[in-house]
Amino acid sequence: MKQTKAERALHYVEKRSVLVPHGCRYWTHRSLTSDGYGKAVVTENGRERTVRVHRWLFEQVQGPDPLPPELKCAHGCNESLCVEITHLSAVSQLANLRQMAAQNRSAGRAHRGHADTRGPLGRALAIQAALRNGLDLAALAAAMLAGEARPLVRQALADGYSAESYLAAVDASDPSTAQLPLFPANGSGSGPSREEAESSDSIPGQLSLF
Repeated sequence: MKQTKAERALHYVEKRSVLVPHGCRYWTHRSLTSDGYGKAVVTENGRERTVRVHRWLFEQVQGPDPLPPELKCAHGCNESLCVEITHLSAVSQLANLRQMAAQNRSAGRAHRGHADTRGPLGRALAIQAALRNGLDLAALAAAMLAGEARPLVRQALADGYSAESYLAAVDASDPSTAQLPLFPANGSGSGPSREEAESSDSIPGQLSLF
């Protein structure tokens, strides 16, 4: 039986990602954007375009395709590397800003996925490296812990990985408890450059989906 567009997209993403016990599906294939999102070059109807994987997946599965430019594809988990379809939703910029304000992250404050001194790109690259050979919970815990700024979450990860403990610590963490500066105003810091992200998983050629 011929697969639908949604089924093909889900299958494509599942083959290039790893589902972890706390519910996120992390994109582990090829390059990232400068802000830590999965990126791919897709060929559709003979035309190539570069896409953010999470937004492209949402368009293929939920629609409309394409999403109107004024709509954001938001992550309920606040993990830029995540491509789990159940974590994605289409929202207006206003709704997105309201969510950011409600989570006290409109000024770059700590929150799930961004409470990290490496910034979203540094965090994404570390998680990708930890999962490159498949699900490795010890490596995942170490990757998440390395830049984590929230005391309760650091404590939960210090003894290894437990999805229940990790999520409970995240939910219990007040964003104001992060004492470390997260994102320098000039964009500098110890995290990897955009060029490093582009070359980190470079594979000759491009991805042809359909």
